Amino acid sequence: MRKNTPYVSHDEEQIREFRRNPKLGTRYLNACIQLAFDENDPELVLTALASVAKAYGMTRVAKEAKLPRESLHRMLSRRGNPEWSSIFRVFKALHIRPRLEQAAA
Repeated sequence: MRKNTPYVSHDEEQIREFRRNPKLGTRYLNACIQLAFDENDPELVLTALASVAKAYGMTRVAKEAKLPRESLHRMLSRRGNPEWSSIFRVFKALHIRPRLEQAAA
């Protein structure tokens, strides 16, 4: 007889993968930023940034970004409306440097 395997959500497994391989989290975030730009969906960036921040540890990210942990959770939620300065601080705390490129005409 086979034991039931515990249910793990896609988000939880994704966060585990990002913990094991931080570069994968960075590539994921870059892909989400590109897709969000193409689809005009800024919420996607916040969702992706939240997943990567959870992988690093929200408490640690909040401390390095000099933000209250509760504020970090709120700003990265679907209803979040963070200021650019806060997003930049989170990127710095995650040791991620965003890069822009020229779009094809």
